[in-house]
Amino acid sequence: MRGLKLVVTVGISTLLAVSTGAPAFGASTGPSARYSVGRFTLTFVDTSRPTPPNGTYPGAPSRTLPTLISYPKQGSHPVPGPRPLVVFATGIGDSPIQYQPLFDRWVRAGYVVAEAAFPLSNDHSPGGATAADFTHQPADISFVITQLLQANRDSHSVMHGFFNPKQIGLAGKSLGAITAFEVGYSPASRDPRVKAVIAMTGFVGVSGPHFVGITTPLLLEHGDADTTAPIQGSRDAYAQAKPPKFFVTLFGQTHSSAFGGGTRPAEQVVERTTLAFLDRYVDGQASALTRLERDGNVTGVSSLQSAP
Repeated sequence: MRGLKLVVTVGISTLLAVSTGAPAFGASTGPSARYSVGRFTLTFVDTSRPTPPNGTYPGAPSRTLPTLISYPKQGSHPVPGPRPLVVFATGIGDSPIQYQPLFDRWVRAGYVVAEAAFPLSNDHSPGGATAADFTHQPADISFVITQLLQANRDSHSVMHGFFNPKQIGLAGKSLGAITAFEVGYSPASRDPRVKAVIAMTGFVGVSGPHFVGITTPLLLEHGDADTTAPIQGSRDAYAQAKPPKFFVTLFGQTHSSAFGGGTRPAEQVVERTTLAFLDRYVDGQASALTRLERDGNVTGVSSLQSAP
């Protein structure tokens, strides 16, 4: 197929065997702990777009996107599909598994999560991680979605029937959140296949107007002690966005302190509100809105602004 080289880095027998084992956050109770987690990696190569030079790296005529697939399991087998899908975009210098403890909560609740490593902003980028390639990342996300959809339809693919193509969410952290704003709300790079967006510690870029005539549901998560990407960026995005929109302020939290998927109160708020948002606006569970409103307001920990 023109513009695509696909490398499957594990076979189906490996797919069925890989697992993170039991949940690492205590008792397996509630909707966030129904399943265990399996993983495999697909590497997508877009031959239609180049990777620019970066420091000592001379560049490449294509863009290589290793994509970690995390999926819900029961015993040694994937949970029967189709499941809702979340594409996760990481920040500059982040590793492919940095936010695994958080998005594994979504996987254990029944979601498939696909996390692509951008060519020049991941922790092993040739020439060093850089934000200079950011303008190419929205197209990377759309390319990965296209390849996942094709794999989902292919009866010979390890991803055949894994997810529902009408239930695709996008989540991003830091530079990944800025990328998510472009994919979700910029007329120039919007991907209408994305049904809901979670933006954690990000801000809207300056590439032009955003949100105009776009009503894709948005959840913002931001610590009010963030000095790397100050919370005003999320406040501005919330003010511009159209309903349905939600904004969780995490009291006293820095750029990364609430997003590790641990048991601290702020981390639990992030886990519960992101899952409730996905349940409502990706999986279509109407009752999840009540959970989102409840779990976003925790005395001394967080507050929630909302316009459902």
